[in-house]
Amino acid sequence: MQAVILCGGRSLRMGEDKCKLLVGSSTLLEFQAQKLSQIFDKVFISAKEQKLKGYELIKDDEKYQFYSPMLALYSILKHFDNEFVFVLSVDSPKVSVKEIQKLLHFKDKESKIIIAKTQLHIHFLCGLYHSSLALLCQKCLENDEHKLQNLCTKTTTRYVEFDDESPFLNLNFYTQYQHFLRIKC
Repeated sequence: MQAVILCGGRSLRMGEDKCKLLVGSSTLLEFQAQKLSQIFDKVFISAKEQKLKGYELIKDDEKYQFYSPMLALYSILKHFDNEFVFVLSVDSPKVSVKEIQKLLHFKDKESKIIIAKTQLHIHFLCGLYHSSLALLCQKCLENDEHKLQNLCTKTTTRYVEFDDESPFLNLNFYTQYQHFLRIKC
């Protein structure tokens, strides 16, 4: 099974490229890639440009000239053929092997999307997406629908419940990154 790290956003709230933030002696992107390489056969990077040597890049479809999670997912899914792909955003470094294995346990033939859900949030960028959804993603883009929530309402989606919010900490602001570094150590 393959995994893809999404790192094509503009990092506006962070003020700098999240991929390049340091976690010890590694960048955040290297940290995520090393973790996923322990679980998956191959790890890809989804971005508008190459961000990490040694990992295959899946570029956003150049037909579309904007930033969008739906565009990233469309570009990812059309790269694969009839298989599930694990998708994780670069800015969710506390998602561990434990959470990923729980999601993988729910992989079945009935659901096309399997994503993490906590009491407060649905984590659209932490889950499994079937490559057969590429055309549906494209239709969403053509209809100017960019939220992954919309995609989930159009197909069979399994929400895997997690009690603990902390693994799904999302690093949007520099203060969140600093907090992550304090609790990681």
